Amino acid sequence: MGRCNGRCTLVGFCCLQLVAALERQIFDFLGYQWAPILANFLHIMAVILGIFGTVQYRSKYLMM
Repeated sequence: MGRCNGRCTLVGFCCLQLVAALERQIFDFLGYQWAPILANFLHIMAVILGIFGTVQYRSKYLMM
């Protein structure tokens, strides 16, 4: 069995956070709440940048 280091754990947390944000986005579209839709979109973009920074090991993306 492989060991999970800190980067693997961070990618796992980011993926779970991405799934939760996408679920919120779907329910906000059903209610036509535009401010939360925009906030969720920005959150999704930040999580994607975090995953990219973790996989590529670029500290500038992780600090964001």
